[in-house]
Amino acid sequence: MLSRNNLGQFEKGTSGNPKGRPRKKPRMIWDEGVRNGFFDAADSLVGVVEGGKHKRIPAHAAIDLQLAHKAASGDLSAIKEFNKRRDRFTVEHVKDQLSRLDTICDMMEKIRRYPEDVTDDFKEALKQLRASLDPYFRGNFF
Repeated sequence: MLSRNNLGQFEKGTSGNPKGRPRKKPRMIWDEGVRNGFFDAADSLVGVVEGGKHKRIPAHAAIDLQLAHKAASGDLSAIKEFNKRRDRFTVEHVKDQLSRLDTICDMMEKIRRYPEDVTDDFKEALKQLRASLDPYFRGNFF
């Protein structure tokens, strides 16, 4: 029991909370949790009005739509961000298409070198890979 004086106060040098204030527990932040939380929030549906009609779209789509509207209205920072995203997505698309073309070339080389070892499944996979190419990207190659 803690000692108190006749006024009910704690004696000098005695604390009313001997264990002290509990330490603040730090929030555990881990990459996977932050990433999952970000994508969950980005996929959550938000209400927008488009053409006088209410509809619900994912938050990331609403953000992209808002960015495009701001850029179109002349907001310079929005134009800069919009162009940065467009450039990044274009580079990613080109890299993906080039990777597919590289794989197709490797597969065609295997067919040319070892025609007796080529199965129908291999030919079907090649056909599907060719079909997956962007028609504007492949041009007259295939």
